[in-house]
Formats: sequence, structure tokens, C-alpha cells
Amino acid sequence: MLNKLVDEMRYSGRFAWVSAKKTLGISPKSDKAHLCERIVRGIARGRIHPDSAFTAGIRPDGLGAVMIQRLSIQAAASDMGFAYYHKPFDFVGHQEMELEAWVRHCEAEFDLGHGLPQSAECELPYVEFLDYAVDERLWREPHLIGFREMFRYCNARPHLMDSLPWGARYRARARMHVRSAPDTCRVAVHVRRGDVSRAETTKRFTPNAAILRSIEGVVRELEACGLAHEVEIHSNGSPEELREFLDRGYRISDAPGAIESFRSLVTADVLVMAKSTFSYVAGLAASGVVVYEPQDYARVPRWVERNGDGTIVDEQLREALARLGPRG
Repeated sequence: MLNKLVDEMRYSGRFAWVSAKKTLGISPKSDKAHLCERIVRGIARGRIHPDSAFTAGIRPDGLGAVMIQRLSIQAAASDMGFAYYHKPFDFVGHQEMELEAWVRHCEAEFDLGHGLPQSAECELPYVEFLDYAVDERLWREPHLIGFREMFRYCNARPHLMDSLPWGARYRARARMHVRSAPDTCRVAVHVRRGDVSRAETTKRFTPNAAILRSIEGVVRELEACGLAHEVEIHSNGSPEELREFLDRGYRISDAPGAIESFRSLVTADVLVMAKSTFSYVAGLAASGVVVYEPQDYARVPRWVERNGDGTIVDEQLREALARLGPRG
């Protein structure tokens, strides 16, 4: 009861603040989470027209981010009983070829819109969620609402994105491109470097020592189970940044690009993720053991917990490995 009261006070205070900003002509872009919550609360109270629909709005970002945008919106729409229209990628950062070709390549590879109605086919008037949330007159008529993402909604319900059919479909496709040694557990480790550093992006940076501790925990349990294994590191870090992994005898993946690395992460017997939407989404598609690193996106129930110092919850890891059949 007390928690609910505190939550209502938080929401009411933010509502008043954002409304005042609108009156003063101040942009609400820094209030995206609150504006999403306004819409979710409006739906819960039956104030949003039930024939409205969800789609992806404007978000120029990297591959993992634009994927989780669409997956979270689709999952939230389904959970709340609204139609979802797929919007093909219009921008994917960190391109590995000319931008338009890269966008088309990513759209074809991941096929997030498989079997779904397309946004271009929707006859409803389109509106960005920022505008929709603050103008309740729009709520009375059906609209196609473009969201930046719905990960906060999904964070409170972490099973939703994991239940989408996309994961199993993509995993089957990825397996056609990846070869693994028979009778050997492949441990794929995402070491995020390049766009993060200890000095400038501390929140998203994980030191090598913590990652090595996680790998050691996985290897120790694999050896205890009598399972042969190999460890491969997926990273765009410099040779110097990855020296400690090489010194331990771990193989640096020779995957030529992001898509090839993603396939390897998805099809690994054990995936050790980073603080990254890239490996988070890979974990959603993976059927092997997924070792989760704490971050803004919530842990899916089937994933193994990992502490901030890199140590792993051993009991969860043992249970997950016990479920890992031959070839994961």
C-alpha cells in the first residue's frame, strides 16, 4: 500500500512538471519515460481508443538499440491487446558499408517483421508518442503511435520479449551459418570496447578482471561436469585491450562483422553477455546458457545472474548447464 502511494506521488509530481513545461513551450524530450507511462496508464484506465496501434518511432541508433526498440514495442503491444505494425529499419549505426545498403542488409538478416503487418500499410493517422501523450484529445480516435521504445514496460515484465517467436526463428537461421566443433561446448563472450571506456563511459564499461572472473566461473563448472569447451572473445577492442584474454589462451573471434558475431553469440552453448543491447538481444534469441550482466535492461528469468564483480551465481549456472543438452 505504501509503495503504491509513493508511486502515485512520484507520478503526480512528474505529471505536473511536464504539463508546466508544455505550457511554457519547453520540449518534453527529456521526459520520454514519463510520457510512455502516461499512455500505459491511459490504456489501463480505458481512455485510449482500443483500435489504436503501436509501431516504432524515430530512433537513429546502433543495431542492438533499434532491434530492442521494435521487440519491446511489439511485446508491449501484444501484452496490452493492441495491434503492432512493423516499421523496417530506417537507420542502423556503426555501418559496415554504405548506409542505405547496411540498413537493407540488417533488415533482411534479422527479419523482425516476418509475418507482421507493415507500418506503411496502416491507414491510421501516425503520431509520435511525445505528441500523443500530451494531447489527450488524440486518445479519443484510433492512431498509429510511434514509440521510441517500451523497454521500461518490458523491464517490469521481463518474460515478454523472451516469449516473442522471433528468437527461435532467428536462431534456426543463424545455425545455418555457424560451425561448432562436435562434443565441445562453445563459450562466446561479448567484451564491449570501442564505444566505451573506463574514463568516459564508466556505467557501460566492464573491466577485464570482472569478465575474466565470469569466464573462469563458467569454465570451472564446465570442467566439473566433464564437458570439453572452447572460449571465444567477441570484441572490437584493440590488441592491447584484449591482451589479458589472449594470455589466458582464449581465442579472439575472427568474425568479419557485427552480424557474424551476433550469429555466433546466439548459437553458442554458453553466452556471457556485456552491458550492451547487442548481446542482450542475442541472449533473447539464444537457447543455450546465457550469463546476464546487470544493466538497464532487466534479466530474463531463464538467464543466469552475474554479480558486479563478475562472479556468477553458481547454483543457477549448474542448473542451466544441467538443462544444456548435447550441442545446447
